[in-house]
Amino acid sequence: MTPTPPSRRLSPRQRQIVKLAAAGKTNKEIAAILSISKGTVKNHMTRIFDRLGAVSRTQAAIFCQ
Repeated sequence: MTPTPPSRRLSPRQRQIVKLAAAGKTNKEIAAILSISKGTVKNHMTRIFDRLGAVSRTQAAIFCQ
């Protein structure tokens, strides 16, 4: 059985957020770009870290390359 690639463990929205975070965007900037609240971005980032086992934005971005 082939393991699921890390990026496929995320929803399309979560992948979008990781891509923006990897580009150096802040939560505030991501929220403005996606027309969502900063709190929603923070919630997504927390779930992304949990799903990937990441401890930082940088690590999450590397996992999703």
